[in-house]
Amino acid sequence: MEPAGVRRLVEAHYSDVYAYCRRHTESVDEAEDAVQEVFLRFVGASGRYRDDGRPLAYLLTIARNVCADSHRRGAMRADELPCDEVLADPSPGSGSADRLSAVRRAVRALPDEAREIVELKFDQGLTAVEIARVTGLSRFAVARRIGSALSDIREALASEEGDA
Repeated sequence: MEPAGVRRLVEAHYSDVYAYCRRHTESVDEAEDAVQEVFLRFVGASGRYRDDGRPLAYLLTIARNVCADSHRRGAMRADELPCDEVLADPSPGSGSADRLSAVRRAVRALPDEAREIVELKFDQGLTAVEIARVTGLSRFAVARRIGSALSDIREALASEEGDA
């Protein structure tokens, strides 16, 4: 891919890749390092990349691998994902702030794979086919896991409302 094409790709998808990496790192600095590594790996692999019109799934696949590599090295802790920075807070003082906090807790309580699929679907806006490419699952498995995760989130919210 030519330098102008890479520049356009970085400009178009930097914030999406950063959001993904931020959720899977402990700090802003680690996320920025991970994003830089993602685009370096992309440039290094550009001979193998074929532009199919939606490169975000390819970039998020690289991001997933970069974050997993860093996690294995002990630089990240997956049990403390900073979702608060990714999801925008509603206006202060509204009842929806409590609801959003409850949704965040329910998402954090999901198993790692389910949480990642939900984030890819709803934070990154990927389709089931694109999520399948990122995760290595079939699109049918992705659809089943999204349905199951949403059911778990609904149950957690209903349980929390019942406790209140």
